[in-house]
Amino acid sequence: MRKLVREVVTFVRNAGGSDVWVSQGGKHTRINFTDPSGRKSHLLIHRGETVTTRYAAMIRSQLRRKIAP
Repeated sequence: MRKLVREVVTFVRNAGGSDVWVSQGGKHTRINFTDPSGRKSHLLIHRGETVTTRYAAMIRSQLRRKIAP
């Protein structure tokens, strides 16, 4: 989970996003960020989920769609 969160934060910053912060609740980890166009967005990662390669690919895909212009 930590590796996936670090990867997401790095991807957002490399794509030109900013204002990235991570908050953890009881059931989810929320990654808030501002995309390159200035729109605020977030990703939710369920904390009970085992992070498989397939699950990580799904999160990356969601992030690419949110960052895309």
